[in-house]
Amino acid sequence: MQTTHYASVLAKIGAQRSNLLSEAKLKTLSDSQTLPDFIAQLQETAYHTQISKIQLPLSERKLERAFNENLIETCQKIIKYAPPSVSEYLQIYLLHFEIENIKLLIKETLAGYSTEQKISKIYSSASRYVEQPTVFENAAKASSLPQLINTFKKTPYLSALNRGLNNYNKSGSAACFDVFLDVFFYDQLYVSYKKLPETEKPPANLYASIKNDSYTLLSILRGKNLNYDSNELRLTIPSNYFHLTPKEIDAMILTPTFDSALKIVLNGHYANYFSKEPSPEKTLSKAEQRFQYTVIKHAQNSPRFFFNIGLPLAYITLKETETFNLHIIALGINASMPSEIIQKQLFVR
Repeated sequence: MQTTHYASVLAKIGAQRSNLLSEAKLKTLSDSQTLPDFIAQLQETAYHTQISKIQLPLSERKLERAFNENLIETCQKIIKYAPPSVSEYLQIYLLHFEIENIKLLIKETLAGYSTEQKISKIYSSASRYVEQPTVFENAAKASSLPQLINTFKKTPYLSALNRGLNNYNKSGSAACFDVFLDVFFYDQLYVSYKKLPETEKPPANLYASIKNDSYTLLSILRGKNLNYDSNELRLTIPSNYFHLTPKEIDAMILTPTFDSALKIVLNGHYANYFSKEPSPEKTLSKAEQRFQYTVIKHAQNSPRFFFNIGLPLAYITLKETETFNLHIIALGINASMPSEIIQKQLFVR
């Protein structure tokens, strides 16, 4: 029965996986001298549709958008063919882009951008909770934050946005919107994971737990480094965890310094991801890279023919990694970086 349920998505992923760029191709792309040269080498890849729509002058931001649009299209195809019992969890990948749309609208409304400028930058095809395009169109027309937030009154985002507005009115910082929307994302990830059939949870666990718990740990440690008080810190983290305990989280929040919080982490489940570096920033950067590397290697080493949610999760992870690599290459070329330096920033085998 499980084999039958996954037959369609297995066939779709088999076809899509053959389009992933090889390490040799990424190296060749990183040798490009200019962005037009880079684009020319992508014309015969799966990205040709998106990059053909880019209007001159070229920029790495326009390229990043094209790569992300390709990723969104890929996720939509996988979700369409996946068994209904796991499709809600897979829609987490669309939720990420929908939240990015809201973050962008908030920033550009505060900056006074026109409706047309806002609409041109959102990912209109990425929909999870906002199924009507008119919601984003109306949000783009808003000239104030209360107006913008009111357009989302019938969506699950309203509570997070109202909390963000309340905090913004007190602090004057729009960063609080990002925090509350991120927390919303991770809370939804956990809920979606819990709704999976019991047989699907083990193959999804590594992907979900590292995504959720790494965000929680890194958020607390960053807050400690910035001298946030305990009440502020509690607002920045999700409500649920996978391999962390409430006691552990409370201890980290209440301990007075970054070093003492790090010591707690080094005695916990994720100790192997952290090391004491010359600066807190370096410690966090190294840990974040290790978390990412673990997930990518897990996806790379996963069997190509198995009949559970691990199949689409592995493929989407590899596609996300490819998108990241292409963006890094575009950034490097735009900054005239040597190809050897660019290649060191890539996630490859």
